Amino acid sequence: MTTIRRRAVRNRHNPRRKKDHAMTTMKRFIDKLMKQMTLAEKIGQLNLLTPGGNAVTGSVVNDNVEGKIRDGLVGGMFGTGPLENIIRIQELAMSTSRLKIPLIFGSDVIHGHKTIFPIPLAMSCSWDMALIEKSARIAAIEAT
Repeated sequence: MTTIRRRAVRNRHNPRRKKDHAMTTMKRFIDKLMKQMTLAEKIGQLNLLTPGGNAVTGSVVNDNVEGKIRDGLVGGMFGTGPLENIIRIQELAMSTSRLKIPLIFGSDVIHGHKTIFPIPLAMSCSWDMALIEKSARIAAIEAT
């Protein structure tokens, strides 16, 4: 009886068992969500759009972005500008899209955000690791 109790207590506190349970729960959630999605919504999750008006990079700009978000045809946004825009777009996705899947947002800060630094290839030629790290840290802080 004592051995069974000890084993039960040990299994209850086993981090691997908790992780396995969490993975199973997540897999079930994802499987259920995927079954609810239309083919267009699944393909839409692969779309990373650049909205019109606030595009900071690239030449291809999308129109009717809000309609595409409402229809679940967008998985993420790139070049949305300030945080206020990101919040507004995310709230639109979470309040109007059928499955309420959050969007992923990306920004190109490869060589700075507000402060522009040399491209990484040029920075590497300096062999100054402290300077390279400092410029990357500045860009990350400015972008968040």
